[in-house]
Amino acid sequence: MNEQEFNFLEGKGIPYRHVYHLLYGTKKSNDQYFHDENLEGQGWGSSDKEIQKINEMESQLGDLQTEILDLRTMVDCCCIWRYDYPARVHLICKAIGGSGNTMSRCHYQVGTDKRDELTAYALALQKWLGKGGDKKEVSLKGGQEEEDIELKVFDMLGQKEELKELLVERTLIGLISRHIDCSFFGADSEGKSVNMHPCHALDLPNDGSSKMRKLESEIVDRLGGRAYDFLCEVGGAEPPCHFKFIRRLEILIGSIGCLKWRGCLPPKDSKVTGRRQLTSKYLSLLISYWKDAPLEGEWESDDSCQALKKELFDALGEGQLYKRWLVASLWKNIKNQTQYQAFTMKRWVEFVKIMRRQVNST
Repeated sequence: MNEQEFNFLEGKGIPYRHVYHLLYGTKKSNDQYFHDENLEGQGWGSSDKEIQKINEMESQLGDLQTEILDLRTMVDCCCIWRYDYPARVHLICKAIGGSGNTMSRCHYQVGTDKRDELTAYALALQKWLGKGGDKKEVSLKGGQEEEDIELKVFDMLGQKEELKELLVERTLIGLISRHIDCSFFGADSEGKSVNMHPCHALDLPNDGSSKMRKLESEIVDRLGGRAYDFLCEVGGAEPPCHFKFIRRLEILIGSIGCLKWRGCLPPKDSKVTGRRQLTSKYLSLLISYWKDAPLEGEWESDDSCQALKKELFDALGEGQLYKRWLVASLWKNIKNQTQYQAFTMKRWVEFVKIMRRQVNST
């Protein structure tokens, strides 16, 4: 592969053209397709009037340039179940408005900031256990966030006990066993370097798997049936990109601290709570832009919504047809995810295979 085209260290990610076909849906004439595959609801046909309107706009645009196709693909990478939502909506709007930054991540992919955050949790668990290990480089707001995470973990775990130590060591191995993928699609307009390595929060021990089995066996011997919850997948069944990954990790750590499952729940924050209400606000703003209409219902008189409207609309700029088509597609995809718990990319397994094939080729 051409190094100049695809180099994470130069802020150049996987070209979107490799996944263009995952957007092909309703067939046009002459073996061409509308880019509506990910806009259809789960199990529903293409009779959706909203999709018909979006496709009418696409028809008026004629042949789409590569830059527009890249933006259209970037739109379908907006997953509302990720940790970087709704910030992702703002970045997409800026890209549509011409910022030039088309960098995006989707299924399983996370930023280096998330890798650093997970490393900070792993280091805190390691330190509580009294294990030194190699100091890892993290860049979380000048080290303050790393210190905050350490204090939080120590506070949740409390005083050392033999059973706690077994559970914490098992949790540490489970956390650093989770694969971290920092690859991305598109390009960073500033050319910021992204190092794909390391792919784990800390180096995996050679005997990690056998050590894990031994710890789990001893934990079951001591806790019996109560061990089941403590031996869950660290961070939950979803990958690290999921917005509840950190909360689930903290629930596990807090439970270990009091030796009672969910006996010490961490406080919820805005990244976890109120996501549907927040999404309702964004949907109202997006439909207002592409339909060139007033905000719907309560949002018209909401001051915070008006401020958000100004931010997004300023980023998007004048409502040209191609921008309205892109925003309408974004609106429809997000709406589907709220209604059907849908994947933003229907053929997400193929998406991940393509992503990993491209990464392995570098």
